[in-house]
Amino acid sequence: MKFLVIKHAVVEGLGVFEEFCRAAGIAIAPIELEKGDTFPELDDYAALWVMGGTMNVADEAEFPWLAEEKALIRRAVVDLRLPFMGICLGAQLLADALGGTVQPMATPEVGLLPVTLTKAGLRHPIATDLPQTFQGFQWHGQAVTDLPSAATLLATSADCPVQAFAVGDCAFGLQFHLEMNPATLANWLQIPANRADLETHLGATGCEDLQEAVDRHQLTMHREAKAVFDNFLQIVKSQ
Repeated sequence: MKFLVIKHAVVEGLGVFEEFCRAAGIAIAPIELEKGDTFPELDDYAALWVMGGTMNVADEAEFPWLAEEKALIRRAVVDLRLPFMGICLGAQLLADALGGTVQPMATPEVGLLPVTLTKAGLRHPIATDLPQTFQGFQWHGQAVTDLPSAATLLATSADCPVQAFAVGDCAFGLQFHLEMNPATLANWLQIPANRADLETHLGATGCEDLQEAVDRHQLTMHREAKAVFDNFLQIVKSQ
């Protein structure tokens, strides 16, 4: 089994999900857009994962491959019914590609913040073994404001009503970074622009405070990420 993983930045990888893939014997085929990789055909893959990035869904003039990526997502989800997982920007691209709306937030969401499953989310197989409310790692200034007509809202929060959604039986968008672990955050914080952005939103000690919070919640976050991964894998195997 092989997963196609679209990475918009070298540091925006699978995080803890890479560990889970290795343990499950799943091969990972990364597309590194920051390095100039192009999109392949989808025939050889059991699932498509689309990760985060600093660009926005409307930035096609600066990143022309965004239009091609949205077309790829539509083909995967609508035409092929290929199991799909989108994280942060990946979730926004899924919504945009299928007719939803993504807009800037009045106040960006940054930090470990509570996410709550909806009634539909509590019943959905992708959320089996998740608590009704859990801490999600947030770092985004845009959000899905209108879901595609075929989508089901699975999770929400006070400042960002669309935190997770499903399209059909096997396509999912998560606004929060469920893949986060201490090493992933440390890699992100090596980039000066990322550190500056965090300090703008969280204060002078924001980077250190957030790293400490991720360290402190790591076991719980790992368990929740593993639950979603196992649920997704069962959905993949059922297709």
